[in-house]
Amino acid sequence: MSERRSDKSKDHLQFLRATRYLWPYRRTVMVSIICAVFVGLAFVGGIGTMLPIMRVLIAGENVETWINRQIVEKRMGVSLSDNPQRIQIVSIRESEPAAQAGLGIGNVIAEGSKAPVALRALALGPEDVELPGVKQRLALKPLPIYLKWAQSIAARFPSNPVGSIAAVLVFILAISTIGNIARYFQEHYSDRACILAINDIRRQLYDHVLHTPLAYFGTEGTSDVTSRLVGDCNGLQDGFKTVLGQSIQEPIKVVLAFALALLVSWKLTLFIVLFGPIMFVIIKKFGKKMRRAARVALQKSASMLGQIQASLMGIRVVKAANAERFERRRYTRIMDKLVEEQLRMSRIDALSSPVMETLNLIVICVVVLFAAYLVLISKTLESTSFFLVMVSLAAIGESLRRIGKVNNALQRSNSAAQRIFDLLDLPVERPRRLSSSQGEVAGTSPAPRPRTKLHGVAREVKFENVTFGYANTTQVALDDISLTVEKGRSIAIVGRNGSGKTTLLAMLPRFYDPSAGRILIDGVDVRDVTLKSLRDQIGIVTQDTVIFPGTIAENIAYGMPLTTHAAIEEAAKRAFAHDFILEKPLGYDTPLDGLGAQLSGGQKQRLNIARAILNPAPILILDEATSQVDAESEHLIQQAIESLMKERTTFVIAHRFSTIKSADLIVVIDRGRIVGQGQHEELMTTCQTYQNLYERQVVT
Repeated sequence: MSERRSDKSKDHLQFLRATRYLWPYRRTVMVSIICAVFVGLAFVGGIGTMLPIMRVLIAGENVETWINRQIVEKRMGVSLSDNPQRIQIVSIRESEPAAQAGLGIGNVIAEGSKAPVALRALALGPEDVELPGVKQRLALKPLPIYLKWAQSIAARFPSNPVGSIAAVLVFILAISTIGNIARYFQEHYSDRACILAINDIRRQLYDHVLHTPLAYFGTEGTSDVTSRLVGDCNGLQDGFKTVLGQSIQEPIKVVLAFALALLVSWKLTLFIVLFGPIMFVIIKKFGKKMRRAARVALQKSASMLGQIQASLMGIRVVKAANAERFERRRYTRIMDKLVEEQLRMSRIDALSSPVMETLNLIVICVVVLFAAYLVLISKTLESTSFFLVMVSLAAIGESLRRIGKVNNALQRSNSAAQRIFDLLDLPVERPRRLSSSQGEVAGTSPAPRPRTKLHGVAREVKFENVTFGYANTTQVALDDISLTVEKGRSIAIVGRNGSGKTTLLAMLPRFYDPSAGRILIDGVDVRDVTLKSLRDQIGIVTQDTVIFPGTIAENIAYGMPLTTHAAIEEAAKRAFAHDFILEKPLGYDTPLDGLGAQLSGGQKQRLNIARAILNPAPILILDEATSQVDAESEHLIQQAIESLMKERTTFVIAHRFSTIKSADLIVVIDRGRIVGQGQHEELMTTCQTYQNLYERQVVT
């Protein structure tokens, strides 16, 4: 139970963890926050100006008279009637100046034309005042500086009611314009910070993926990584925009509107606060459901991308097998699950607003009853002030409704952040600084040991009792393999499908690390040298042709950007690719897409061979290098490979005996063990497995 709670706590912190990427852009964020404050001030200022307008429309008094009334009520400690032509006390607070002077409820201070003059005198007059008909002098409270400013501004408003309303409307228009300008800069700078932060996350995630051990891709595939780089980062960006947008603006509006409501009537406002915890619990409940649904939806989206990628890359096989209906059904099943989770998210999102609005309506009904008591019974609240409080609270309710939406958006982003950090938290191959010993790929934390740089091959490459098993399997792929290959020699690895040939050669560049045993180059364990220096010594041509976006020349010189055009052309000639390249519209400058759709399978493979020829690495791995080359080109390419094999220490996996026979040594592997090694003639008499492969022509 404690572990489950810990996981949930960690889950909630993923989005917060992601916000550290906003730190480099903190100045931009601060400008955005400052602009949000101005937006909130303009918003509340617009609400606050409604009170003088209502006073003018309802009571017929101008702005100056209304301000003077507020000042007098505070200085005397009373509440006055709404009638601008009659200054009458309707309530009085104990221990205040009016009560101490002997005034009581119902006392009239002035009426008729004298009322505005008396209000002004009491508002701006000295602290010691003598009122007609009152024996004891009135000791008024000192006038605060902010009230002096308010009265000074109000005195400049027209005395005509219509003119007062016009002046207030001009003021509203001015602060609204300021607020809109601030809103523009707030949204612009918040979006800027979000875009730059997500760009940093994408770059770090992509770099981390490139250094993630190959075992991860063997179990998870590439579509899930693509989904995290694209979809999850977009979801996190939406969360960032929400945080720097509504989640800043709306709380600021809530705080300022709440402060205004407190200023007008603290009793009514605090009464409403009692309903806050109920709203918080409901928002939290919806957020938890949204987070769970969003996480499942992201997983289904990754499955959908995987289905699309697999079917489109194998579109020829799909059509040849008449499997369109099968693929459509499989895609439909995946989409049905995705749509189910998206609809679940939609239901949660759609339900949150009606529930919150219903709760708000209940709160408003209770508040109206309490306010009616304050206005009609206790007479401690003016009707206009009541309306202003209600407008403020309506603004708060609208902001809370948006905050409820914000919470749902943040929960979706939290799920995206968790998937991103799940990938970022994976162990990497650590190409720099320190290396870990065996088990690094599995995610363990063995003690690091110092690493050196590898400088070529001087004597030999040695596999010493190498054993390896893939994750989540009990059967080993390689079992106690020992093999020594001298410098400049070539070795052919043969065996049935799944016998461990490719896995064995994947140990050499450390795509995987042995579970037991060692791989030595000149007596140095490959785990004790830097990955960069190790892989600089190895050139690889795989069965799966790899074409990158770029020109033909850039593909041949991939990883070697300083290579001259002459060297690229020479490598292409040796791989017998030069002629078909010149037939292309732009020759070596012909652009290719990521799939190399403009080339045939044999042409793509010859580009890969040219890439290996251009690479000066002393170790060469050929994994089915001629599998996609036509029979006419195979003989010519075989000559290029044989000359290349004489220059380097070469490991060959091939299914054609023309390549196998030219090797200095043939090693036969079956079920992860070496069952024979020697020359072709020798193995034909001593190794039954080799004989079967040769006779059936299924060497792979």
